[in-house]
Amino acid sequence: MTNLLPLKELTVHVVEPEERRRKGAVACRLGQNIKFDIAALESFSSLKWQPVVFDALVVAAVVEFCDRSLSRSSMNWGRRFVVHVPVHEPFRWSDKSVVAALVQALNLLTGDDWHFEFRARKVSAQPPAQFRMEFPSNAEAVIAFSDGMDSRAVDGLERKRLGQRLIRVRVGNKQQDVPLKERRQAPFAAIPYSVSINGGRNAESSARSRGFKFSVVSAMAAYLIDAHEIIVPESGQGAIGPAFLPVGQGYEDYRSHPVFTVLMERFIKVLLAHQIRYKFPRLWTTKAETLREFANNCSDGAKWIKTRSCWQQSRQVGVSGAQRQCGICAACVLRRLSVHAAGLQEPPETYVWESLQAPTWEEGASKDFKRLTTSLREYAIAGVLHFEHLALIRKSMEYELFKRRHTGELARSLAEDSQVIAQRLDRMLEQHTLEWYAFKDALGRESFVRKWIGNRS
Repeated sequence: MTNLLPLKELTVHVVEPEERRRKGAVACRLGQNIKFDIAALESFSSLKWQPVVFDALVVAAVVEFCDRSLSRSSMNWGRRFVVHVPVHEPFRWSDKSVVAALVQALNLLTGDDWHFEFRARKVSAQPPAQFRMEFPSNAEAVIAFSDGMDSRAVDGLERKRLGQRLIRVRVGNKQQDVPLKERRQAPFAAIPYSVSINGGRNAESSARSRGFKFSVVSAMAAYLIDAHEIIVPESGQGAIGPAFLPVGQGYEDYRSHPVFTVLMERFIKVLLAHQIRYKFPRLWTTKAETLREFANNCSDGAKWIKTRSCWQQSRQVGVSGAQRQCGICAACVLRRLSVHAAGLQEPPETYVWESLQAPTWEEGASKDFKRLTTSLREYAIAGVLHFEHLALIRKSMEYELFKRRHTGELARSLAEDSQVIAQRLDRMLEQHTLEWYAFKDALGRESFVRKWIGNRS
């Protein structure tokens, strides 16, 4: 990005226990700000375990620490980070090709300016206990598996093709929702670390580094079982839409985009000498098309209803002590749109905003929900307008310019013909438009959602 104002800057010194931080730097303490879950880490313990795997997880964790510790300026999206990290093999991490690949991927993903310095650890990290479980010997691919709708649906669809050769990598920190038997027998039970911020509260919530976190964890899992494909479950609206038309006035969101994942492929190759490929089996379909195919063709197709899409933290959108999804963030609006387009239904109590047909935003929420804030309302408006603008983009004067730029990027990243990419993009956007207009019609002209977008047909 081109920045006209000075960037906000943060220097972070990752310190081992009993080590002092560098003067002028913020300390990120191993064992305090970055904590490893022993049980979850042991689920990553294959015969191929090497200290570089642990170091890669530490790097992913400190990137998250940085991202959450420094707020973005309202006048300037980008920030500058200088990060000092102790690693087991500083010669490997300090290699120019490794640093360059790491920085290129992070700069694109977050819109920030990253700088790394690596030094030798004073004390080697204790390796996880070996042989707790049997790792697959015939794995072809891994998939980042969460409680999200795309994750559940694409896992079901790809498992019909790959069976047990597809390995789940759970990308949550909590293991409570994983059956105890599976926790003991299956690899990659959870993200094996947690990150806490000094002061306890995030200074920044845009969370662009999350794409790096999931990509690193999935890549380490693929390396440990010698798999060479990573399935990215995102559908077209979620993978391409945020980069095509960012929500609000933010920097383009590449968290689930091929332009970012191809940079991660290069980083993993120079770091580990392991060739991986991120695959996007649902890139040219809408979320509704993916959901409909899963519900109609998979034995566990009914489990979509138990998934969670909301971007809001559970504690912020609870109602009378019960966990809900907000129903009005961009992720929830896409979910509701997709459920409608797929011809499915879910209870109104799934969401805090039980009705999108209500005449006002306030009336749409549960009567027992009291946290009606201005920022939440503005967040909701931005999400609704994003999908409206995505539906209208093909009619805009700028569309051909947008399309040339994005099809070129996608064609290079996917190694496919740009004309074919352009045709697929047109079809996906046309399908989104049909689904969005049908969804708006179903809400009725008195809906507060329709009022926000001016009741355009």
